[in-house]
Amino acid sequence: MKNADILEMLNEISNYLDREEYQKASNYIVQKKMEINTEDDPSSEYIEKLMKNLQ
Repeated sequence: MKNADILEMLNEISNYLDREEYQKASNYIVQKKMEINTEDDPSSEYIEKLMKNLQ
C-alpha cells in the first residue's frame, strides 16, 4: 500500500468525522480493513514460509 493511499483513507475518515457522520466513518474503516486484509503481502508470505520451515 502506498503512502498516498493511506493519506487518502485518513482524509476520508477525517471528513466523515468533521461532518459528525460516525457510522459512515465506522463503515468506511471496516470496509478498508477488509480490503487491506485481502491484499497479498509478500513479506507476510515469506515469514509464514520461514515459520513453517522452522517447525
